[in-house]
Amino acid sequence: MRAAYISHVTRWVAGLIACGVAVLAGCGGGGSESAPAGHIAVRSHAFADGQTIPTAYTCSGKDISPPLSWSGVPSGAARLTLQMNDLTAHFLHWKVTGIEPGTREVAAGRTPAGGTAGKNAFGKVGYGGPCPPRGDDPHRYAFTVVALGRDGKVLDRGSLVGTFSRD
Repeated sequence: MRAAYISHVTRWVAGLIACGVAVLAGCGGGGSESAPAGHIAVRSHAFADGQTIPTAYTCSGKDISPPLSWSGVPSGAARLTLQMNDLTAHFLHWKVTGIEPGTREVAAGRTPAGGTAGKNAFGKVGYGGPCPPRGDDPHRYAFTVVALGRDGKVLDRGSLVGTFSRD
Protein backbone atom coordinates (compact mmCIF):
# COMPACT_ATOMS: atom_id res chain seq x y z
CA MET A 1 0.00 0.00 0.00
CA ARG A 2 2.82 2.43 0.92
CA ALA A 3 4.53 1.69 -2.40
CA ALA A 4 1.30 2.66 -4.20
CA TYR A 5 1.27 6.01 -2.37
CA ILE A 6 4.94 6.68 -3.14
CA SER A 7 4.44 5.76 -6.80
CA HIS A 8 1.33 7.95 -7.04
CA VAL A 9 3.02 10.92 -5.33
CA THR A 10 5.99 10.62 -7.71
CA ARG A 11 3.64 10.66 -10.73
CA TRP A 12 1.65 13.55 -9.22
CA VAL A 13 4.78 15.67 -8.67
CA ALA A 14 5.95 15.00 -12.23
CA GLY A 15 2.51 16.00 -13.53
CA LEU A 16 2.49 19.12 -11.38
CA ILE A 17 5.88 20.17 -12.73
CA ALA A 18 4.73 19.54 -16.32
CA CYS A 19 1.52 21.49 -15.72
CA GLY A 20 3.45 24.38 -14.18
CA VAL A 21 5.78 24.49 -17.17
CA ALA A 22 2.78 24.43 -19.56
CA VAL A 23 1.08 27.31 -17.73
CA LEU A 24 4.27 29.35 -17.66
CA ALA A 25 4.68 28.73 -21.37
CA GLY A 26 1.21 30.12 -21.97
CA CYS A 27 -0.36 26.88 -23.14
CA GLY A 28 -2.46 26.18 -20.04
CA GLY A 29 -5.60 27.05 -21.97
CA GLY A 30 -7.36 28.24 -18.85
CA GLY A 31 -7.17 32.02 -19.27
CA SER A 32 -7.76 34.04 -16.14
CA GLU A 33 -11.17 32.50 -15.42
CA SER A 34 -11.32 30.36 -12.29
CA ALA A 35 -13.98 27.99 -10.97
CA PRO A 36 -16.56 29.61 -8.72
CA ALA A 37 -16.34 29.41 -4.96
CA GLY A 38 -18.21 26.53 -3.34
CA HIS A 39 -21.90 27.15 -2.79
CA ILE A 40 -22.92 23.50 -2.94
CA ALA A 41 -23.30 22.21 0.62
CA VAL A 42 -22.03 18.63 1.02
CA ARG A 43 -22.93 16.68 4.18
CA SER A 44 -22.88 13.20 5.68
CA HIS A 45 -24.84 11.88 8.62
CA ALA A 46 -21.81 9.65 9.33
CA PHE A 47 -19.41 12.53 10.17
CA ALA A 48 -19.35 16.34 10.27
CA ASP A 49 -17.05 18.64 8.30
CA GLY A 50 -13.56 18.54 9.80
CA GLN A 51 -14.29 15.45 11.89
CA THR A 52 -12.92 11.89 11.76
CA ILE A 53 -14.29 9.59 9.07
CA PRO A 54 -15.71 6.48 10.80
CA THR A 55 -13.62 3.32 10.38
CA ALA A 56 -16.39 1.54 8.42
CA TYR A 57 -15.69 3.84 5.45
CA THR A 58 -11.91 3.19 5.43
CA CYS A 59 -9.51 0.38 4.54
CA SER A 60 -9.48 -0.53 8.25
CA GLY A 61 -13.24 -1.26 8.12
CA LYS A 62 -15.77 -2.25 5.45
CA ASP A 63 -14.10 0.09 2.90
CA ILE A 64 -17.43 1.34 1.57
CA SER A 65 -18.27 4.91 0.60
CA PRO A 66 -20.05 6.96 3.28
CA PRO A 67 -23.59 8.25 2.88
CA LEU A 68 -23.54 11.75 1.38
CA SER A 69 -26.08 14.43 0.56
CA TRP A 70 -25.78 17.83 -1.09
CA SER A 71 -27.86 20.92 -1.77
CA GLY A 72 -27.43 24.21 -3.60
CA VAL A 73 -26.85 22.75 -7.07
CA PRO A 74 -27.42 25.56 -9.61
CA SER A 75 -30.52 25.21 -11.82
CA GLY A 76 -28.42 25.25 -15.01
CA ALA A 77 -26.43 22.13 -14.09
CA ALA A 78 -26.41 19.46 -16.80
CA ARG A 79 -24.53 16.86 -14.76
CA LEU A 80 -22.57 16.44 -11.54
CA THR A 81 -19.31 14.80 -10.62
CA LEU A 82 -18.25 13.48 -7.22
CA GLN A 83 -14.68 12.94 -6.13
CA MET A 84 -12.92 11.94 -2.95
CA ASN A 85 -9.30 13.06 -2.73
CA ASP A 86 -6.67 12.69 -0.03
CA LEU A 87 -5.61 16.32 0.28
CA THR A 88 -2.53 15.35 2.29
CA ALA A 89 -1.10 12.82 -0.19
CA HIS A 90 -2.81 14.14 -3.37
CA PHE A 91 -4.34 10.73 -3.99
CA LEU A 92 -7.65 10.07 -5.82
CA HIS A 93 -9.84 7.60 -3.89
CA TRP A 94 -13.12 7.91 -5.80
CA LYS A 95 -14.44 9.58 -8.93
CA VAL A 96 -18.00 9.38 -10.24
CA THR A 97 -19.03 11.24 -13.41
CA GLY A 98 -22.33 11.74 -15.23
CA ILE A 99 -24.48 12.02 -12.09
CA GLU A 100 -28.00 13.22 -12.84
CA PRO A 101 -28.33 16.90 -11.81
CA GLY A 102 -31.46 16.22 -9.72
CA THR A 103 -29.62 13.70 -7.56
CA ARG A 104 -29.16 15.02 -4.03
CA GLU A 105 -27.82 12.03 -2.10
CA VAL A 106 -26.11 8.69 -2.26
CA ALA A 107 -26.43 5.86 0.25
CA ALA A 108 -23.40 4.22 1.86
CA GLY A 109 -21.62 1.82 -0.48
CA ARG A 110 -23.55 3.00 -3.56
CA THR A 111 -22.90 4.98 -6.75
CA PRO A 112 -25.05 8.12 -7.24
CA ALA A 113 -27.99 7.89 -9.69
CA GLY A 114 -26.86 7.98 -13.31
CA GLY A 115 -23.21 8.10 -12.28
CA THR A 116 -20.34 6.04 -13.63
CA ALA A 117 -17.47 5.20 -11.29
CA GLY A 118 -14.00 5.71 -12.70
CA LYS A 119 -10.60 4.30 -11.87
CA ASN A 120 -9.03 5.53 -8.63
CA ALA A 121 -5.34 5.89 -7.79
CA PHE A 122 -5.33 2.34 -6.38
CA GLY A 123 -5.89 1.23 -9.98
CA LYS A 124 -9.42 -0.04 -9.25
CA VAL A 125 -12.82 1.18 -10.45
CA GLY A 126 -14.98 2.57 -7.67
CA TYR A 127 -14.40 3.67 -4.10
CA GLY A 128 -11.15 3.05 -2.23
CA GLY A 129 -11.43 4.31 1.32
CA PRO A 130 -8.94 6.33 3.34
CA CYS A 131 -5.84 4.23 3.97
CA PRO A 132 -2.90 6.43 4.97
CA PRO A 133 0.37 4.79 5.96
CA ARG A 134 0.41 3.62 9.60
CA GLY A 135 1.90 6.23 11.89
CA ASP A 136 1.20 9.22 9.61
CA ASP A 137 -0.53 12.23 11.11
CA PRO A 138 -4.23 12.30 10.14
CA HIS A 139 -4.77 12.80 6.43
CA ARG A 140 -7.51 15.14 5.15
CA TYR A 141 -10.06 13.76 2.68
CA ALA A 142 -12.35 15.97 0.57
CA PHE A 143 -15.64 14.69 -0.85
CA THR A 144 -16.34 17.24 -3.59
CA VAL A 145 -19.47 17.66 -5.70
CA VAL A 146 -19.03 19.69 -8.90
CA ALA A 147 -21.92 21.02 -11.01
CA LEU A 148 -21.17 21.24 -14.75
CA GLY A 149 -23.09 23.16 -17.41
CA ARG A 150 -24.02 21.76 -20.84
CA ASP A 151 -20.71 23.08 -22.18
CA GLY A 152 -18.75 21.25 -19.48
CA LYS A 153 -17.92 24.49 -17.67
CA VAL A 154 -17.84 24.33 -13.86
CA LEU A 155 -20.86 26.18 -12.49
CA ASP A 156 -20.27 25.53 -8.80
CA ARG A 157 -18.73 23.13 -6.32
CA GLY A 158 -18.71 22.24 -2.66
CA SER A 159 -16.80 19.90 -0.36
CA LEU A 160 -17.05 18.00 2.88
CA VAL A 161 -13.67 17.31 4.50
CA GLY A 162 -13.00 14.50 6.96
CA THR A 163 -9.82 13.16 8.55
CA PHE A 164 -8.42 9.70 9.19
CA SER A 165 -5.24 8.11 10.50
CA ARG A 166 -4.12 4.56 11.26
CA ASP A 167 -2.03 3.68 14.31
